[in-house]
Amino acid sequence: MSLRAVKLAVVLPAIVLTSLAYSDILRPSDYLLAVALGTILMGTFLSRNSASGTVFLSTVLYAVPYAIAFSQFLPLAFPEAYQNLSGTILKSPYFSSPLPIFALIALSILADYIETADAWENVLGELGWRGTGGKTLLYGLPIVLLAFGLSLALLWLGRSLGLSTGGILLPVILLVLGLTVAYSSIEGGSYRRVVVAVEVPPMNGEVVIEGPDESRVMPLSRSAAFECKVLRLEAEMRKRPRRVVLRRGEDEEVLTPLMESVDGETLFLLYRG
Repeated sequence: MSLRAVKLAVVLPAIVLTSLAYSDILRPSDYLLAVALGTILMGTFLSRNSASGTVFLSTVLYAVPYAIAFSQFLPLAFPEAYQNLSGTILKSPYFSSPLPIFALIALSILADYIETADAWENVLGELGWRGTGGKTLLYGLPIVLLAFGLSLALLWLGRSLGLSTGGILLPVILLVLGLTVAYSSIEGGSYRRVVVAVEVPPMNGEVVIEGPDESRVMPLSRSAAFECKVLRLEAEMRKRPRRVVLRRGEDEEVLTPLMESVDGETLFLLYRG
C-alpha cells in the first residue's frame, strides 16, 4: 500500500496555509504570490517525497513573520519600516490567531507519523509483510487525533479563561508531542505474538534471540547470501525478547531495535547488525 496520497493530503493544507499567509501580508488580494510559493513547496515535496520535510519547511517559513513582528533589533535599526511591517503582520488573520501555527505543528507531527508508517511498509514489505505500514497507521491514528483534539480544547479553554495565548501555547505544544509519542508508541498497544526480523551483512556466525521463557538460535552463513548484500532472518515468538545478540566467533554484539510497531495483535521488531 502506497502512502503517497496520504502524505499529499497532509502536505497540501500546510502549503496552502503558508502561501496564503505570505500573500496576505505582502500582496493582499493578489494570489499570484501564493501560487508561486505554493508551487515551490509542492515541487520540494514531489522531488524529495518527504512529507515531514515539506511541512517542516512550511512551518519555518510561517514562523519568519512572527520573528520579524516580535524582533527587538529591527525597531532600533529600521524604526519606520518595522512599525509598518509589524502592524501589517499582527493585523493579518493568519498571524493574529494561534490556530494556524497550531495546525502547522499538528500537521508536522502527523506527517512524521505517516512517514514512519511508510518506512515500516517498505522494510516489512521485503520480509513478506505487505500492507503492514498502512495497518499500523490506522491502528494508532485515532490516538494521535485524540491528542490533537485535547490540545486544541485546552488552547480554547485557556483563551476563554483570559490566559495569555503566548503563555499557554508552549504547554499545549508539549502536550501534543507527549501524548502523540506516548500513546502511539509500542507500549500503547497490545499484542499476542511477536515477529522479530534481523538484518545483517553476509557473515559466518549466529543470531541469538533471548526471550523471557524461550530462546532462538539462528545460524548465519556467508555462502547462504550468494549475491545478496543483506541477510534477513525472521522468527516468531510469544513475548518480546529481552535482547538480540549477534555472535561472530568470540565477538558478541547486542543489537537494539531499529524500528518497532504494533499491527492489531502482532508486535513487529526490526534489528540491524
